[in-house]
Amino acid sequence: MSRTSIHVVVGFLSALVLTGSLTTERSAAQAPANGATALTNVRIIDGTGAAPVERGTIVTSNGRITAAGASVQVPAGATRVDFTGKTVMPGMVNAHAHVQNLTKSMPMRDDLVRRLRLYAAYGITTAVSLGQVDTAEQMEVVRLRDEQDRGPLDRARVYTSGPSIRGLKTMDEVRQTVDRYVDQKVDRIKTHVTPQMTPDQYAALIEQAHKRGMRVNAHIFTLDEAKMVLERGVDVIAHSVRDRDVDQALINAMKARNVGYIPTLTRDLSLVVYQSTPAFFKEPFFQRGMAVYEEQVKVLSSPERQAKFRADPQTKMIEKALEQGTRNLKLLSDAGVTIAMGTDSGTDEGRWQGYFEQVEVEMMVKAGLTPMQAIVAATGAAARVSKLDHVGTIAAGKAADLVVLDANPLQDIRNLRQINSVWVAGRRMGTTGTN
Repeated sequence: MSRTSIHVVVGFLSALVLTGSLTTERSAAQAPANGATALTNVRIIDGTGAAPVERGTIVTSNGRITAAGASVQVPAGATRVDFTGKTVMPGMVNAHAHVQNLTKSMPMRDDLVRRLRLYAAYGITTAVSLGQVDTAEQMEVVRLRDEQDRGPLDRARVYTSGPSIRGLKTMDEVRQTVDRYVDQKVDRIKTHVTPQMTPDQYAALIEQAHKRGMRVNAHIFTLDEAKMVLERGVDVIAHSVRDRDVDQALINAMKARNVGYIPTLTRDLSLVVYQSTPAFFKEPFFQRGMAVYEEQVKVLSSPERQAKFRADPQTKMIEKALEQGTRNLKLLSDAGVTIAMGTDSGTDEGRWQGYFEQVEVEMMVKAGLTPMQAIVAATGAAARVSKLDHVGTIAAGKAADLVVLDANPLQDIRNLRQINSVWVAGRRMGTTGTN
């Protein structure tokens, strides 16, 4: 991407309209834990791509949706919430997140929980963490995952791959590492494609994961890397192809096996946008996350750090990679490949949990997807790609994870920022901030 193009991207981010009341999860939630609640007179965008339902009703009970549609009867005794003029959509699913303990001045669990609350505050109610720092962090995330279906939930849901598998030396080591992760109760396997491992080792990794009932997400960069893991049975391409245009062979292989594709455009944005202080640092919508963001904002605002970005040869390479990845997103979407929203957010490199998911969806639309296609990528498709069948869409039996918006995002994708309230497991989250 040229320097001019970067300024266009930054200008695009800074010009977005910032309205609405951002909510975050708290244990003192605002809806009954077990009784029925009816959200009435709402526009329903159900996450499947179907036409929205106007003046619909969504009924929830015991954390689940029991009915949704235009002709739904409200049960006797249900708590009614009139949302006339508002839009309800599924809580967004980040199919490539990181929920990591980056703040060492507080207990690990507290830091992880506040980051999950931050995701929810921005409308992301499920985070698939594709890479933990170490085993201790992995085990804490597993504990948080195991707790989330046992009672009232005050944060986004989380699922984890454990640390990414890379750089192993023997076939036995590959298989044993997969077995160890599965025994430690991860939800999926993540691997980086690097020269340190052979194609046969990746085949062994994927085969062993499948034997143990695990899907495999692969970190790739080039078209050849994507084809290599596809040929060996990978389930999800976890980043964009960024070296050249995707070809028909890749498209055919992905469609034949229904392999999902996660563009992570904001991952590359984070490597080029801090050559100067981005305008979005001043946006009120971004500032609402400062309780978590502040430390990294200070680092990335320093002239010395910005000079390093400008001097780094990788910056120019990533500018071009972002352009190519954006083009390939449109090519693959037009070809019918399943696109899932993911950001690689949650590391300590200016990849802002919550805020960047909003930006990712906006960049998808800027790449040429329709607002409906981008919303589906962030909801129903992200859930399908992640094999999380209980979230991502609005239908009877699904988790009552919902985002209420003050404006219609189908008219302008920026209206996803106009968050009225966030509901997780049928409970309206509080509004007392993100720290």
